Amino acid sequence: MPAPDQLVVLVIEDDPLVCILLQDILHEEGYQVLLAENGEQAMVILTTARLDLVTLDLNLPGIGGDVVLKELRKQDTTKELPVIVVTALETIPREVQELAQAVIQKPFEIDRLLSTIHRFLPLS
Repeated sequence: MPAPDQLVVLVIEDDPLVCILLQDILHEEGYQVLLAENGEQAMVILTTARLDLVTLDLNLPGIGGDVVLKELRKQDTTKELPVIVVTALETIPREVQELAQAVIQKPFEIDRLLSTIHRFLPLS
C-alpha cells in the first residue's frame, strides 16, 4: 500500500525484463509501482487503484494496449490520467498518438523516459 503522498505509476508491460527495469527505475525515483502483464490485469487495476501515471505497451496478450487506452479515456476517473506509451511498434496508430501524452519507442533511453515522466509527475 503506497504512502498517502506517494505517487503511483502503473506499468503495463508483458516483457518481464522491461517490467523489472521500469519497476527498478521508478522505485529509485521514489514512485510506488504497480505492474500488469496484460490488458486484463491492467483493466482491473485501472478500476481499483489510485494512479498518477501509466506506462503502456501496445503489444499485449489478450486485450491490446490500444484498447486499454481507449477504455481508460472513457472512464471519468481515468480520462485525465497521464499515459506514456512505451512500444517497439514502428508505426503508432494516430488515435493512440492523440490519446496518449507521449510515445517512447523501444529500445528507449532511461533518461528520456524519466524526463518524460517528470513532465507529468514531480520527483517524490
